Amino acid sequence: SESITSVVDDEEALALKLSRALMKGSHTPRNFTGCSSDIDMKYQVGYDNMPSPTSTLCFPEARNNPSYNYDFADEGDFIGTCKFIEFERPQMSTQQKEHGGINLIEEVHSKERSSCLIDSNNTGSRPSNCCGGLEPHFPFHSFVICADTQLGVTSQNVEWETEIEYAKKAIQTINSLDPPPLFVCVCGDLVDMQYSFEENKGYSSRFKNKQECDEVQAKQNLDFQNVFSELNPEIPLVCTCGNHDVSNRPTPASIQRYKDFFGDEYLSFWANGTYNIVLNSVLFANPSGAPQLFSNQLRWLEHQLEYAHKHDAKMIFVYGHHPWFLYDENEDTDDLTGLSPFPKEWGKSTFLEDENKPTGFKDSYFAVPKKYRMTALNLFRKYGVNAAFTGHFHQNVISKSSWGMEHIITSSLSVVFDSSGKPKQEEENGRGLRLVEVHLDKATCVASMTKVERSSKKNEVRRGGTINHHFIPID
Repeated sequence: SESITSVVDDEEALALKLSRALMKGSHTPRNFTGCSSDIDMKYQVGYDNMPSPTSTLCFPEARNNPSYNYDFADEGDFIGTCKFIEFERPQMSTQQKEHGGINLIEEVHSKERSSCLIDSNNTGSRPSNCCGGLEPHFPFHSFVICADTQLGVTSQNVEWETEIEYAKKAIQTINSLDPPPLFVCVCGDLVDMQYSFEENKGYSSRFKNKQECDEVQAKQNLDFQNVFSELNPEIPLVCTCGNHDVSNRPTPASIQRYKDFFGDEYLSFWANGTYNIVLNSVLFANPSGAPQLFSNQLRWLEHQLEYAHKHDAKMIFVYGHHPWFLYDENEDTDDLTGLSPFPKEWGKSTFLEDENKPTGFKDSYFAVPKKYRMTALNLFRKYGVNAAFTGHFHQNVISKSSWGMEHIITSSLSVVFDSSGKPKQEEENGRGLRLVEVHLDKATCVASMTKVERSSKKNEVRRGGTINHHFIPID
């Protein structure tokens, strides 16, 4: 890092160059066609070994953002907000001090300390940031799960100050946590507006056309970015896409629109010896609009699981929007007979079939169809995934797979549902976030067992630690 900074004195120019280079480390194939200066060419070598800052606080500049005024040779180049800053030690929590007070920043990190979080290219080297690393730094860490911020859903996109206030409450809660979490993951439906939903309403939609819907969605996306800029800059942010971000039937165009605002829709990273895989679960729910992208992601997923297994990940966590199942991994559409009434905030909904008959969302709407679910779950079982975190259901449901994987659906930061088909839950239902505490131990992980030992441990989660989690209401 010192050699790089010695080449270019202009820190801002370097940050922009680095942002473009970092994007090469993502799962997305890209051709580097940026500026042709000697400096650009000098650092073109080895770009593929660099991590990606996407889907963190280092959002790409939106194509339709008026403030997007950088003049580069190729407008397709990624322009991030990555910054170089001086070397520094993070403030350690009391708990971290008790565990040795290890300095986790090895070289440089971004201003938001998130650009080096991602190791999507899986180089096997330890990312230089607060929470990256194949080897655990200390036996305890935590992270936060949020879901369905869904700006605009309460008023059906008339306004979204309501959801912004909910998000601000959540951020205040997160910022007050001690010790601070290693990262925050928002599990999809960042905003509510998506053209296909309005198109399905037909004449009942208050929006005239796709252009108007896209403009509203763009404003909501930018407001999401602005409100989450209030998150403690020491806490990286990871986002997954939901159906309201890319539609119930995502297409290459709808996914690209999401990526223009938030970066890669699937990625992976190390955190204190655990491996974390973020998926575009909407493609599992309905791959028909982008079958090739679904196939690409599926191959990528198996590669990530293989990689984590090979490198002896203490635990493996998977994040997405859609629940893989609601109550039982073998459930089928016909088994899901429950109904979540439309939220009271909507009043007399335009969706009502009969004003005397309560209507709402069927449980079958929320889970990944069994055909595609089992494809993913078979991989999760094979590699001992410890927990899957999702949203989409707008209510808390905790269950477990047959091999012990915790399946954790977290309620929303917007409207809250309550299904008639849901078994009694220990947690209260409401608006809020989830704090997950990871306790690593010295037990042998599955990947490091002998072949004989491993054969007796099929259909088990990885044994590198345990998690505790609880829901924190914000109301």
